[in-house]
Amino acid sequence: MAISSSPDTLPYWIQRFEHALEVERHCSAHTRQGYRADLAQWRAYLTERFQSDPPGVALLTRPAVRGFLSHLLRHGYSPRSIARKQATLRSFARYLVRESVLPVNPLIALRTPRLPKRLPDFLSREEVQELLRLPDSSSFTGLRDSLVLKLFYVTGVRISEAAQLQVADVQLWDGALRVHGKRDKTRLLPLGRHMIQLLQAYLPLRQEIARHTPPSGGPLLLTDAGEPYTRQQLARVIRGYMLRVVDPDKAHPHALRHSFATHLLDEGAEILAVKELLGHASLSTTQIYTHVSAEHLRRVYKQAHPRAEKE
Repeated sequence: MAISSSPDTLPYWIQRFEHALEVERHCSAHTRQGYRADLAQWRAYLTERFQSDPPGVALLTRPAVRGFLSHLLRHGYSPRSIARKQATLRSFARYLVRESVLPVNPLIALRTPRLPKRLPDFLSREEVQELLRLPDSSSFTGLRDSLVLKLFYVTGVRISEAAQLQVADVQLWDGALRVHGKRDKTRLLPLGRHMIQLLQAYLPLRQEIARHTPPSGGPLLLTDAGEPYTRQQLARVIRGYMLRVVDPDKAHPHALRHSFATHLLDEGAEILAVKELLGHASLSTTQIYTHVSAEHLRRVYKQAHPRAEKE
């Protein structure tokens, strides 16, 4: 790792921090990109405010961070975006304390903006069924698109995980899919009979158009040109189909992942099992879906019970 900045400057320690994110914490490229963008914005703010380029690492102080957060608020950033950038700075400051660059973390006890409680978007069972019927499976394109949509709803994978899937990750002999998730954690997801049949139909057609990949290897999901999908390309494919079924605010890949978790819990699945299937590190992350299910039950009760409004 080549670092050209002076050790007392912010760019020097930002580069060191990014290296630690990759090597020590095994953060994905997408996560590292988010940290990098937040810290670049922080650096630009300090450069403008203190007329210092590059700004010194000693400028990471509580008053400076408060000024930065106020600056973001004045420029129309949402509380959620501000909270994420504050979390980035807190993590960066924690790293600097560990490296003995700062004596204490100046962001300790700094209040995070209050976030509105927002339940995840998910599709109803009827919407999911309508969505899954859309692709025409008589062609490679339709068969692949059908696989993409069902992959998200049947397994609950993240968009980044789906883009990284390899043919070797498909284990048809025991009906499982190996998924490489966050922090280099791998999990095995069960494939139902219909998914196995779909994969058995897709893989031979995929091999016919595959380019730059060895036989029986390479990325699982390929474009019509035989190239691997990027996260952005996959998201566009999914959104294109979803816009034909649901409102634009629900037309995103994560809504299918949310639907996967919500429908499992609605059918009585154990929350710990759902946690493992989703690849969550903490149970608290999964628990939001219990609120979704409870809200769903309340709506059903109000709509169906003859004395719901009187009780």
